[in-house]
Amino acid sequence: MGFYAHAEDVHLLHQRLDEDPEIAFILQEGPGRWRAVERLDELQGKTMLWHVPGGPLPLLGRGAGEPDTLIENPFAGWRERRAGLDSSVPYFGPSWPSVLLLELYTPGWRGLETNIVPLSGLSYFGGQPESKAQPTTYRWWRRMRDWVRRHAVLVTRSGPLEGTHADVWAMSAALRAIQAGLARDDYPLKLFSRPRPGNESRR
Repeated sequence: MGFYAHAEDVHLLHQRLDEDPEIAFILQEGPGRWRAVERLDELQGKTMLWHVPGGPLPLLGRGAGEPDTLIENPFAGWRERRAGLDSSVPYFGPSWPSVLLLELYTPGWRGLETNIVPLSGLSYFGGQPESKAQPTTYRWWRRMRDWVRRHAVLVTRSGPLEGTHADVWAMSAALRAIQAGLARDDYPLKLFSRPRPGNESRR
């Protein structure tokens, strides 16, 4: 689910997630070290969300000789044994069903261009046929999508805002900025992993 956000929108989204008893944020505490927390001071950048009722988090083994286990208490922290390609977020395998990836950027954030609204997004793979997501996580995802739609308008990534190719949600403040002349980043959702400024020290 792709969307455009501005500063006011970030505050609204941050408050929505902070107050959600089902969601925890996964915070980096050093190289390869992570901890689940109930609240964050800053939400921008890449953040892994854990839907707590959706089930535990895996601790992946280093290879074929070391089996995967479950993290006993994510709120107490853990050191990962197998890292992914992106060191800014923990790695739970290609599509662990109780986590979502939030990529949230605004104009000018940590060196981004000030005259372009970056493309943000919330990714969830639990709706895929092969997923083993709990029904409760899928219901949360649907509620979250509905929340975004109540606070946003579907727009295109370039040209006139309205059209048959509208596929990105513009939250209220971002929509006003775009209508005032700010350009839109049209980077495809599948390429959200391109290098961006780091998201260290988010507490």
